[in-house]
Amino acid sequence: MKDINVINFFEDNSIKLSSNFNLGVTNLPSKLNFEQQISEIKNKKLHANMKFTFSKPEYSGLADKFSWAKSAILLTYNYKNKTQPSMLVSPGHGQIARFAEKDYYLPLKNKILEIEKVFENLNIKFHSFIDNPSHYDRTFFVSSGLGWQGKSTMMLTPGSGPWQLLATIYVDLNFVEDKNVNFSCGECNLCQISCPTGALDREYKLDSNKCISYWLQSPEIIPYEIRDAIGNKFYGCDDCLTSCPPGQENKINITFNEDQQVNLKEIIKSDDNKLLEKYYWFYIPKRNAEFLKRNAIIALGNNPDNNISDFLKNLYPELSTHLKIYVLWALFKSRNVDLCKQLIKTYDPGNQIILKEYEKLKEMISLVK
Repeated sequence: MKDINVINFFEDNSIKLSSNFNLGVTNLPSKLNFEQQISEIKNKKLHANMKFTFSKPEYSGLADKFSWAKSAILLTYNYKNKTQPSMLVSPGHGQIARFAEKDYYLPLKNKILEIEKVFENLNIKFHSFIDNPSHYDRTFFVSSGLGWQGKSTMMLTPGSGPWQLLATIYVDLNFVEDKNVNFSCGECNLCQISCPTGALDREYKLDSNKCISYWLQSPEIIPYEIRDAIGNKFYGCDDCLTSCPPGQENKINITFNEDQQVNLKEIIKSDDNKLLEKYYWFYIPKRNAEFLKRNAIIALGNNPDNNISDFLKNLYPELSTHLKIYVLWALFKSRNVDLCKQLIKTYDPGNQIILKEYEKLKEMISLVK
């Protein structure tokens, strides 16, 4: 049987792809396996404490997961803005990274559901993966001719750069395979220069232990040096994405985007359930809104407004032990040392990890005359 052109197949079955979508095909079995690559990152602890594809590299990194599958379709969704959002943020406000300002997975998920329905109606066997820890989503990116892995470790495509999300469909059909095209970053290292913590000092390697995006999604106590580097970031960091030339327009138009700026005090005072509902697409550890409030307190300490001291002082008694250490740090960071000294006298650390933080902060305060 002659291999089928996937574009023609989509058109014949009324599957329409807007210009935001791109796709490529790899024939199976591909003999691709990324287990060693994922395991190496894990063994060197560059993944920090992330689970996701690192939980079972022997399966997530395996390309040929299904013996019945004849082709793998890689569908990408480009969410790049045609304008460059302003990075200016008012005092008392924080930034949401561009990749997290909306649920950009939603259009991709809806399109995958549409394609799955066609396969179901035609009684064609398939299996899809989208944002799934069981599948290394970039597995077929290069082999299907869509682009290359950049020095930032992001997958890059000419015209859209790193601003894309990936989904894979294994299918029991022989589609025409796309050709692998050679691309590279060349001498460009703007992503490495732009990273505020040195997480990309080794090209093509991300040290998650230094990555701001990792820490803003982590349940662990955030190190002091990372808190400083977070600046006004409330959720996510995309400095390596915004600096990437393939993802930029030829003409840069700066716009103010309200989706990317949040009132930090409102976040801290928000009802937990309403906060989780508002940012339902965020990855939040244990779906615990306290971690978003932690992020907001750090950003407020780095980007305070005029009455931060009164706000945090009034809020302090109501907070959990976990959040109190960040309030004390934010007061210290924003030069409200006297108030910090006053509050720390009433502080009762709840466990050994927090006790260490408390002692460290207490030592820092004692050095200030």
